[in-house]
Amino acid sequence: MNNTITIEDMTDEVYYINPRNVAYIKEKKNVGATRTISSWKISLVNGESIITRNEDGVKRLIYSYTESGQEF
Repeated sequence: MNNTITIEDMTDEVYYINPRNVAYIKEKKNVGATRTISSWKISLVNGESIITRNEDGVKRLIYSYTESGQEF
């Protein structure tokens, strides 16, 4: 769990996140007429929140957290 994971937010700002600093991840599905788009809220232990549509980055965060033996 030493890996830093790169996440871009909705305004294309880049965050380098240590998975140990993630308090929780919340998924929100936006259902449209033709497709469903997911976005995620990543809450950090320092109180900061990041809103992103970067599914690969979120999956890496979840995987790295659960790989460490902790429940998410």
